[in-house]
Amino acid sequence: MAELSRRGLLTGSWRSNAAAFRPPWSGDEQHFLIECIRCDACVPVCETRILRRGRGGYPEIDFSKGECTFCYACADACPQPLFHQRETSPWEYTLFVNDSCLAFSGVECRSCQDFCEMQAINFHPSAQGVSLPRLNRAACNACGGCIAGCPVSALTMRHADAS
Repeated sequence: MAELSRRGLLTGSWRSNAAAFRPPWSGDEQHFLIECIRCDACVPVCETRILRRGRGGYPEIDFSKGECTFCYACADACPQPLFHQRETSPWEYTLFVNDSCLAFSGVECRSCQDFCEMQAINFHPSAQGVSLPRLNRAACNACGGCIAGCPVSALTMRHADAS
């Protein structure tokens, strides 16, 4: 087990070693950390307010606050040459439904489907009597809209290479 420092305890960095979710079109983590000057120009222009100052002062996406509309305002506000062109894929994230989903416990809930504008989450009948969620990965744009709508936080976003 890693040694817990006083700074780690006070900042809460001991809670998670998971990689942060960066703004869309910001590229890979290494490139982002080198090019970002932590000026926060992107944070206040986020139309859905899901961008926040994260660990180390770098901007991070907080999907629990809402969805990304891919408006490109964060990229337009950035003074650094760190964002890719809008025509490219905004990021390589994938949505996952974990075992705490109410449907897996026999409780009818379709909140994620209601929040998914892309209609990437559908429910299909199961032997348990309650329809279970099924994600159409090809239709999912990883906007995160379904995450904030889930009453039990059963949806998580992961980097595609971590799947």
